[in-house]
Amino acid sequence: MASTLRRLGASLCVPLALALTGCGMNVQTLQPYTPAEGVNSSTGPVMVRNLLIVADNTGRGVVSASLVTYGDDTLTAVAGVPQKSDGTPGSPLVVTTTGLPVQLSSNTLVVLTNAPVRIAVTSPDLKPGLLADVTLTFTKGGPVKLVAPVVSASEPEYESITVG
Repeated sequence: MASTLRRLGASLCVPLALALTGCGMNVQTLQPYTPAEGVNSSTGPVMVRNLLIVADNTGRGVVSASLVTYGDDTLTAVAGVPQKSDGTPGSPLVVTTTGLPVQLSSNTLVVLTNAPVRIAVTSPDLKPGLLADVTLTFTKGGPVKLVAPVVSASEPEYESITVG
C-alpha cells in the first residue's frame, strides 16, 4: 500500500514540476517586439506603430505609420532628416502634407498612408536601405523623435503606395 502511494505521489510530482517551471519562462511571446520593418514608440496617450518611409531611388517618399490613442489628440507636424550612408545627417526632408492636422479620436486607428492623409517627403539624401530621423508632433503628446528605416517602394509590400 505504501509503495503504491509513493508511486502515485511520484507520478503526480513530475507533471506538477513541469507546470511550475514553465510559469517563469521568459518566452518571446511575453516580450514586446516589432514584427514589421518600422519602429514603434509612445508619447502621452499616443502610440506610433510601424513608422517608416517608403521611398524610391530619386529621393521621393511617403511617411507610413499607424497611430492610435487612448485619449483624443492631434498630429500637427512632421519633420525629419535622412541619414547618409556614413551616418551623417543629410539634407532635411521637405515635407508636403495633405490632411494635416490629423485628429486622433480615442481608440480609433489612423493609417498615415490612407486617404485623405498623405505625408510626402523629398530629399536628395533620402535613399532606400538607409535611415531617417523623423519627428511627429502631437498637441497633447508632444514630439516623438524616432530613427525610422527607409524602405524601397518597389518591394512587393509597398508597391500599392504611390511615392511620386
